Amino acid sequence: MSDLKKIFTTAEEYKMQGELLKAISEYNKILEKDPNNVNAGINLADIYYILGEIEKSIDFYEKVIAQRPNYGLVLYRLGISYFRATEFYKAISVLDRVIKLDPDLYMAHYWKGLSYYHIGKVGKSIESYKKLQEKGKNSTLGYYHLAISYKTIGNYKKAIEYLERILKEDPDIVSVNYHLGLSYLGLSDIRKALICFKKVLKIDPEHYGAKDKLGNLINDQELLYTFGIEEAKSDENIEVLITNYHIGEAYRGFSAIDKAFKYFKKKLTNDQNKDS
Repeated sequence: MSDLKKIFTTAEEYKMQGELLKAISEYNKILEKDPNNVNAGINLADIYYILGEIEKSIDFYEKVIAQRPNYGLVLYRLGISYFRATEFYKAISVLDRVIKLDPDLYMAHYWKGLSYYHIGKVGKSIESYKKLQEKGKNSTLGYYHLAISYKTIGNYKKAIEYLERILKEDPDIVSVNYHLGLSYLGLSDIRKALICFKKVLKIDPEHYGAKDKLGNLINDQELLYTFGIEEAKSDENIEVLITNYHIGEAYRGFSAIDKAFKYFKKKLTNDQNKDS
């Protein structure tokens, strides 16, 4: 066995054992003897990516691509590395090259969509996520990010459509229920938003976002009154109802929302009759 092969075998063993720093040392020995060794370059790039040293990872991936411009897998990893380094325009450029080489690599569309989203081109991100859906065979990941993108541009109905598709398969995904609640808030459907945030807290009682949103809703007396949740029963005042809604409590007032709506309508009718 040649010296380079021995060193490479040692490096691979270190890598498999999780001794990454020792593996780096061995791969660098290979590059000292053979600066254009592609396998050593790729392995070093991968290890630095795992260690979170993204700039070094990019440097090695770029050196490999300089030698092999159409190495699709390395291009793909380079694109993701650019994304992690927040160099989103470079990520898009590289991922476009990946997609030209392999249009069916649906995760390339995913990272491209994320990159567009982070530079504020949400329309472009939606196009990429639709491609992800097309290539990924109804990917849950695609539905989720399509929903987030549509929510971002204020198309709450579309966001709800995709989020509810996901929940049909798995009803207990915390982030999906949370964003569904936010989307219902966007449509001013307070009742459904409350239901979503309550479900989030049932699954994850410490979810800060749901606590915050639910807390704001149940403590906004004007909003509660506007949406007919002035009283659950004629003998309960608004302070009692708000107490019943308190996060982490029994939510006993929650089950009376429908009655509250009916009560409010009845009260509104009575008020109108008095005015006339």
